[in-house]
Amino acid sequence: MLNKVQLIGFTGADSEIRTTPSGKKVAVVRVATSRYTKKGGERQDYTTWHQVEIWSPHTVKWLEGRPLAKGSKVYVEGEIRNERYTDKDGQDHYFTKVTVAGPGHELKSLDRPEANPEEPD
Repeated sequence: MLNKVQLIGFTGADSEIRTTPSGKKVAVVRVATSRYTKKGGERQDYTTWHQVEIWSPHTVKWLEGRPLAKGSKVYVEGEIRNERYTDKDGQDHYFTKVTVAGPGHELKSLDRPEANPEEPD
């Protein structure tokens, strides 16, 4: 089976690093992609927002030292995960995120490619 997504888009906020209760670090980046159509000669833009979680330790470490600023152009390769949580009122909520965690997954800056994280040994 294959679960793979590739995105090129712009960050919607500065990248952020969180620490899980078990002490593992995860980076979170919001990425906007867009498409457009022309109807009656007028351009209509459609933006889609993606929550990206980066679990790869070398990429998280890179982001700690060089955070991606809002508006950075990025390339993301990862997998799609569907999550669910129940709020305090008992309502179930569903959302989709892109996870960068396994072999072949990556996050790269397209604005400053010379500064991208190196592959781990």
